[in-house]
Amino acid sequence: MQRRRTTMSLVVVGQMLPEGAIKGGSAMALRFGRGSRFTRDVDAARVQPIAQFRADFEESLAAGWAGFTGRLVERAAPSPVGVPAGYVMQPFEVKLDYLGQSWCTAKFELGHNEIGDADEPEYRLADDLVGLFTELGLPAPRPVPVMQADHQIAQKLHAASCPGSDRARDLVDLQLLDAGEDLDLGTVAATCERLFSYRQQQQWPPTLTVGEGWDELYRAAADGLDVHASAGEAVVWVNEFVKRIEDAATNHGR
Repeated sequence: MQRRRTTMSLVVVGQMLPEGAIKGGSAMALRFGRGSRFTRDVDAARVQPIAQFRADFEESLAAGWAGFTGRLVERAAPSPVGVPAGYVMQPFEVKLDYLGQSWCTAKFELGHNEIGDADEPEYRLADDLVGLFTELGLPAPRPVPVMQADHQIAQKLHAASCPGSDRARDLVDLQLLDAGEDLDLGTVAATCERLFSYRQQQQWPPTLTVGEGWDELYRAAADGLDVHASAGEAVVWVNEFVKRIEDAATNHGR
């Protein structure tokens, strides 16, 4: 029941989101529904200044959708060592009510629009997530703006290839995006090159290795999904995926 409510809260927040795009694991859930790993957080990128985004979001939450309303509560932002302030996500909680009664609290993290990744979102919502609402007699939610697949892939490859990364879960998401989306690998290559250059942390193309603790982290993220069984197999696959992306860039005349 709690997992269902958490997933529904992601969709509800998406109905009231101002201009921008859902990203990360929450975007994967909106794309693929139960065919993705479970996530408890809602991550988004904004195109407006943060003050304007917050004002618009608070207005939208107060107006509500289908009996759901909400309040935005800001939390202290972390200060991770070595991470530029512009890259740090601003955390919030969205306190959701249904028909005036407390219903669910959604963790919400807001990032900025790095290389135009929130400018032209795709609108997606898996059928099984729609069913969570219609089965209860609620209105069918509309598709939610999610970050385009090429930007998601670039961000996940960057995160997974950072030294000391614990992002074994991104190996799962990369496999799902490759299998579930009609990717233009030439576009993916161009976006990866832009993001890696913009962040100036590691070089494109990366070569991934199995990080500390990845075996257990990967098994937990991959549980029940149609992906490689182990982190080692997934890393081999991701490095082959990077090569396919690079080959596409060459074929596009880079």
